[in-house]
Amino acid sequence: MDENEVTAATFTLRDLLVRLGMRLVLAESCTAGRVAATLATLPGISAHLCGSFVVYRSDSKVRWLGISPDVLDDPHIGPVSSRVSSLLALAALEITPEADLAVAVTGDVGPGAPPQTDGRVFISSRRRQSQDHEEMRQDVELQLKCPAPIDQWDLAARLARLEEATLAVLNTTIEFLQSE
Repeated sequence: MDENEVTAATFTLRDLLVRLGMRLVLAESCTAGRVAATLATLPGISAHLCGSFVVYRSDSKVRWLGISPDVLDDPHIGPVSSRVSSLLALAALEITPEADLAVAVTGDVGPGAPPQTDGRVFISSRRRQSQDHEEMRQDVELQLKCPAPIDQWDLAARLARLEEATLAVLNTTIEFLQSE
């Protein structure tokens, strides 16, 4: 992963938020706060970044954002799903009244992930309803390209996947804002 890509995406997102006069809140699971931390490197971002709910574990999703344990425990849905990323974005937006936009990410970066979720990432973007009451939303599912970590000691592969997921969240948010 090219660090310059992440830097460029960070500046682009910040510039879009400034131009549109919007405030962003995040709900991060698999990225564990990396998106917010990346944005926080930019001076003046506090005017546009409300914060991030780092809900890495299912219990945090339940207690902090009110996600139903039944959804998280359902073998057909589970915590790594489009449904959960959508619920996380909606909850983050609901409990952060100053935010205009919420972006949530959940996924499995490994190691030891089940084959059906290994390297899968789900990103949901939600914007408060506009005056014409049209809901602005986007749901994206992607498969990470970086190889899975081979074991718990393969930190380089894990970091590469985290960086790839962070870049995906930044780029997906940019695309969502540019589509308006």
